[in-house]
Amino acid sequence: MPRRTRNWKKLPAGLSAAHRDLVQMLRRLRDCSHKTQVEIARSGFLVASSLSNHLNGGRIPDEPQVRAFYKAIRKEFESIGADLADLPCSLEELLELRRLARIQHCACVPHDEEPKAPAVPDDAPALPVFQPLPGRVSRQPRRLRRQPMQRRTVSRHVLRRASARPPVPVPLPEGDRPRTGYSQAADWTELEVLMDFLADGRHRDAGLLLWRAGRTLSPAELLQAVSSCRSAGQEDAAEAVLTSVTERADKQAVLNIVAAFQHAGRAEDVAFLLTAAQSTS
Repeated sequence: MPRRTRNWKKLPAGLSAAHRDLVQMLRRLRDCSHKTQVEIARSGFLVASSLSNHLNGGRIPDEPQVRAFYKAIRKEFESIGADLADLPCSLEELLELRRLARIQHCACVPHDEEPKAPAVPDDAPALPVFQPLPGRVSRQPRRLRRQPMQRRTVSRHVLRRASARPPVPVPLPEGDRPRTGYSQAADWTELEVLMDFLADGRHRDAGLLLWRAGRTLSPAELLQAVSSCRSAGQEDAAEAVLTSVTERADKQAVLNIVAAFQHAGRAEDVAFLLTAAQSTS
């Protein structure tokens, strides 16, 4: 299958040689596809903004993201009957490039061999216990925190009581009322991945996915993620995303997220965010 010609952005100067090799291979695979980046992300159950970040050297993708991206490209090849030998690398070779990039990229990962499951960051939040889906047997999730002194956590019930607000005495004019409801209910591309984790009893992976979502997604994507979790009946998952938002180092970004939820008419989520921010400060 002929490759498309793209004008890629120049890679950041601070990338290691191993990280550059990984990004160049990801770009070569991307050039094999005639789909848009959003279509590739949807096919691999990825977040389009995260995929763009990986292709521009922003950060090293997690192993499940690498596998999903490769399988999406391979699936397109198979759908048109193209020869898989035309792909620039195998999945094993791509994963090896990622492993080398993690070892060399000392600015963001330790110099060690990573386990199969992603490592738990030191500042990861205390994660809720998720309810298994009907018909599935779930293992009790292991405790993630290992430090002798654990950071204070607040239960979602306490946060709800603390964030309860009396009704606004004077209603807003009809034209200025923010929209309510969850119009983004089914738009989060990683919802299916989350539900698969929960169905298989992989609560640790589910918790890390939610923690990463709260720490990395844009305000619009966070609205989609929280709405999708609630539409799927995963209230604890939605609150885990909101809690991890408040742990961002960039407080201006947190304020922008709060403003986006306020504009969308999500007063309860805004109150939850503000209360959680006060509790973790």
